[in-house]
Amino acid sequence: MTRGRIAVVAATMLLAPLAGASSAPSWAGASPTTHVLSCGGHLQVRPANYVLSCADANAQWAKVTWSSWGATSATGVGTLSQNNCTPNCVGGRVINYAATVTLRRVVSTTRYGRLFSEALFHLKVHGKVTSELFSLAD
Repeated sequence: MTRGRIAVVAATMLLAPLAGASSAPSWAGASPTTHVLSCGGHLQVRPANYVLSCADANAQWAKVTWSSWGATSATGVGTLSQNNCTPNCVGGRVINYAATVTLRRVVSTTRYGRLFSEALFHLKVHGKVTSELFSLAD
């Protein structure tokens, strides 16, 4: 490596923290964090509460405690709250279900980086175990 390259590398490493970049180079082996994107466009990691249907807020998870949050999946336990939309969504009521949630199907985006694109819930409805799948990164 030439003196000029050493100087450029050294200057970059010294100035990177000031620019908000990580001082660790990308090749240092750290795996990137996978996020969920809120309705307001904010990146979140391990959110306890999260609105699943941004247009009408008729579904959300609440009080989720995450047992794992990795690069390719995340698992937690909490509540799935859904509007039953009976007789319609305006007149419906919100029903809360104890549920496990698994975030999966990572997509890479230019603007936000790695995002979970699906939330799979397992819950009991009228005594039967069922699953619900929600898209996250549309």
